Amino acid sequence: MNILIVDDTRLNLEYAKNILIENKIPCHIFLANSGIDALQFLSSKRIDIVILDIVMPEIDGLEVLKKIRKDKKHNNIPVIMFTSLTDKQALKKSFEHGATDFINKPIEPIEFISRIKAAIRMRKYEMHLNETLNTIKDQNEELLSLNKKLQETQFYLVQKEKLVAIGQLAAGVAHEINNPIGYVSSNTETLSKYIDKIKTAIYKYRELLDCLNETDIQSKEIENRVAELYELKKKLHLDFILEDIGSLIDDSFQGLEKITKIVQSLRNFARHDLENDFNQYDLNDIVEESLLLIRNEAKYIIDIYKNMEELPLIFCNRTQLGQVLLNIMMNAVQAIKSQGKEDQGVITISTFSTKNHVVCEIIDNGPGIPKNIIDKIFNPFFTTKEVGAGTGLGLSISYDIVVHKHSGELLVNSELGQGSTFTVKLPIQKISS
Repeated sequence: MNILIVDDTRLNLEYAKNILIENKIPCHIFLANSGIDALQFLSSKRIDIVILDIVMPEIDGLEVLKKIRKDKKHNNIPVIMFTSLTDKQALKKSFEHGATDFINKPIEPIEFISRIKAAIRMRKYEMHLNETLNTIKDQNEELLSLNKKLQETQFYLVQKEKLVAIGQLAAGVAHEINNPIGYVSSNTETLSKYIDKIKTAIYKYRELLDCLNETDIQSKEIENRVAELYELKKKLHLDFILEDIGSLIDDSFQGLEKITKIVQSLRNFARHDLENDFNQYDLNDIVEESLLLIRNEAKYIIDIYKNMEELPLIFCNRTQLGQVLLNIMMNAVQAIKSQGKEDQGVITISTFSTKNHVVCEIIDNGPGIPKNIIDKIFNPFFTTKEVGAGTGLGLSISYDIVVHKHSGELLVNSELGQGSTFTVKLPIQKISS
C-alpha cells in the first residue's frame, strides 16, 4: 500500500510519517511539500492513498484534488484532506470535488490512524473489486470467444449433417432425376426423327409448288405428284406425327420442370448462404420440396399420403425448415425400413392452421420410440442407429431451428409398435399494414 502525504510544512510531514511507522501501518510512505511535487509523484508512481493539505502555496489542495479526479488513472483513489481550517465551506468544496475524508490539524494520533485504516480498507475493497471486475471482464471475453467458436462449430455441424443427408439421398435423387431425363432424351430422339420426316414432306411439297409454277405443266403430271404426296403422307405417318408432336414437347417440358424442382430443392437444402434469409413463405411449398427429395427412398416400400390445407404465409427461414422436415421424414422412412416387414409402410403428412400457428404433422406406422429414450431424442449426438449410420444431430438441430430460431414447438408422441407422430408448430406473425 503506497501512501502519499502532501503538506507544505516539513514538521507535519515528518509527524504524520512517524505516526504511521509507530503504529506499524503496512505501507510505503512518500512525502511531498507542494502540490506540484504531489502531482509528479502521482504521475511516476502507483499511489493508493493521498493525504492532502488544503492550504498550500502555488497550487492549493483543492486544485490538486481536481487534477487527481480528472485523471482516469487516479480518480478512484481515496483522498483525505489534511487541514487546520475551521471553514466548513472549504471542506464542503473538498467533498464536492471528490475528497473521501478529512483529518484535522494539529494531528491527533488516534483519529489519524483510524481514518488511515478506514482509507486502507476502502482502497483494498476497491482494488479487490477492480480485480474481480477485471477477472469477470477477462472471463466474459473468454466466454464470448468460446461462444463464437461454439457458433462456428455448430454451423459446421449443421453443414455436416446436411452433407450426411445429401449423401443418403444422393442415389435416390439421382434416380429421380434420371427418370425424367430418360424420357426427355427419348422424346428428343423421337422428335429428331419426326423432324426428318417432316422435312422430307416439305421438300416434296416444294417440288409440287415448283411444278405448279411452270407454264407448260400437264394436268396428268400434277395428278401424279399429288398422288405421290398422299402416298408419302401415309408412309411417313404425318397425321400421327402432327398429333403426337405437341404431346412430346409437353412431356419434355414437364420432365425438365421436374428436374428443375428436384435440383432447386436440393440446392435450397444444401446452401448455407441462406441461413439468415427470413421471409414470408408457404409451409406447404417447403413440405412439397422435402417430399421430392425423399420420394425415391420411400418408393415401393412406403405409401405417402398428404392431407394439406391452405395455409397462411409465415415468416421463416425456408432452408432451415426444409432441413427440419427432411430430417423428420427421413427418420420416418428409415424407421419403417428397419422393421423389415413385408407390409407396405405408411407416412401421412398433414398441414393445417390454428388461430396463432401453422402446424405440420408427420405420422408413420414404424416401430415407435421406447418410453425410456423418448425424452433423449432431441439431445445432441443421441442416436439409436448403428455406428456410422447417423450423427445423432438431426433431431437436435431440428429442435434448435424450430424452438430457438423460429419460436415454435417441436413435439413427439409415440407408441411402441404403433408408430410415431412428430408435430411442428410455427407461429403466425401478424404483419402490420
